[in-house]
Amino acid sequence: MDEVLAEIRFDGLRYGYWQKVDIRESVDDLCASVRLAITRPGTGDSLGLTANTVADVLIGDGLVTKVRPDSVRRQVDADSHAIYIEARSLGRELVDCQYSKTLSGLKLGEIVKRICSTFKVPVKIEAETAVVPDFSMQCELPANALINAVRAANLLLYPLPDGGLVLTKPTDAAPVASLEYGVHIKRYEVVDEFKLRFSDYVIKGYDYASDAALKGAAKDGGIGFFRPMHIVADRHGHGLGGCDRRANLERNRRLARAHRIELEVPGWRYQDEDGNWQLWAINTQVRVIIPEEGIDDVFLIGERTFRLDDKGGSVTLLQVMHRDAFIGEEKKKSKRGAGVKGSRK
Repeated sequence: MDEVLAEIRFDGLRYGYWQKVDIRESVDDLCASVRLAITRPGTGDSLGLTANTVADVLIGDGLVTKVRPDSVRRQVDADSHAIYIEARSLGRELVDCQYSKTLSGLKLGEIVKRICSTFKVPVKIEAETAVVPDFSMQCELPANALINAVRAANLLLYPLPDGGLVLTKPTDAAPVASLEYGVHIKRYEVVDEFKLRFSDYVIKGYDYASDAALKGAAKDGGIGFFRPMHIVADRHGHGLGGCDRRANLERNRRLARAHRIELEVPGWRYQDEDGNWQLWAINTQVRVIIPEEGIDDVFLIGERTFRLDDKGGSVTLLQVMHRDAFIGEEKKKSKRGAGVKGSRK
């Protein structure tokens, strides 16, 4: 089994051998979250972390993320001195701060660049984007505005190892590995989260150019009682699609995300086709085989958590869904069991 250490580096210092590790990333969040814990001799030592520290978080020699600390807690009693660190990657300022900005006639990619540059968050644009006629934030969280606009464009905006963000499409690349229950998968959960679904989706907007109200609607036939979701086609995503298209997108995205699989696999890395160890990453695809559930299909990794504790050792938690969940399309019927080279874990 692959064994590597998690480590943080900053100001010429290096700390490894953590007793608890939790490093989480999701395609739905603009920053990675890191939680670390260790017990050390003595007292009065916060490892030198300050509010201005920027630390690299590595697993083995691979950079996982670049973070600023949110909190450092020290718990002391007669027998122990424990240090708990919580931190998030550089995109956290987009999540925490409230800000005002109005932009007109720019492509979505340029809007993302401008807002991220204001907060010194690196960003990579890997998708062609449409013009957004009007984009405005008034004393609100930049993350909400960006995520709304990005989702309306059927794109993803998520954290990279350098602490910044990437604006891109859900990957359609070949699966990086094949995971089979009883061979590579230690534990799994099949989740049907019905609360994500609504009976009626209604999108309301206003076309100021023609002075006309806009409206679009879609239904989820699987919800047999009145449970509506009314959404204002706000200025963040205005111009990225008609109201009917956005209503269908919202329904299809929620329908697909309501059914997902959560996997626990040993270690933090997998072997690629060339036998090289790679860290598990979001927005990559895997083939999942669970014969007991009749599952043999390709899924996209939407959330990934590296975890270490004294009970389970080092494991990776993968939340996987069909790629359709991220592009707002209904799942198309296809043959099961499309071939893919297996993981060599």
